Amino acid sequence: MRFLPLCALAAMSLLLAACLPESEHPVSAADPEHGDPRLWGAWINEAEDGFTVAHVLATEGGTLHLVTIDHDVEGVGGVDEYDGHVSRLKVGDYLNVRVTGSETGYLVAKYRFDGKDKMIIALTETAALEQAVRDGKLAGSFTEEGGTPDLRITATSEQWQAFLAKPPADLYGEDIVFERVGPAYVSE
Repeated sequence: MRFLPLCALAAMSLLLAACLPESEHPVSAADPEHGDPRLWGAWINEAEDGFTVAHVLATEGGTLHLVTIDHDVEGVGGVDEYDGHVSRLKVGDYLNVRVTGSETGYLVAKYRFDGKDKMIIALTETAALEQAVRDGKLAGSFTEEGGTPDLRITATSEQWQAFLAKPPADLYGEDIVFERVGPAYVSE
């Protein structure tokens, strides 16, 4: 599975290439009237072993098209493309990134801004989601694929929103920071 590559958008590309639990449903349905133009543009995340450039583009349908380009220190990289949309809730803003392949689903990440040129992504932690499913706080299932447990979130959008209103303290991992390198399409 690929959700922006490192198991952690560090990663926006690291975000999508990671082995993160997929959800059958987004946090909310796409709503073109409540998108987030602050995301539009080009972003960079720098790490010790390379960097990722993420291009966030608006679509005519009011959703997002994400293109990530990974570069490692040896010049090797990869290009990935995803479609998604935002969910703007009272408790925060979330990216719903559509993953396709053998199973189609969504990867969910919380995001926020520090000014207009720094975007901070927080990915959900697999262990916290697994515990929430085991405790019955979030609908989901486990399967074994080749000896590796696979967590799939089956919660509806309404169940996701209720869960995110009172999340466990360890739901999010380390912040992934992206700096704007391309144009900002909104003024503050």
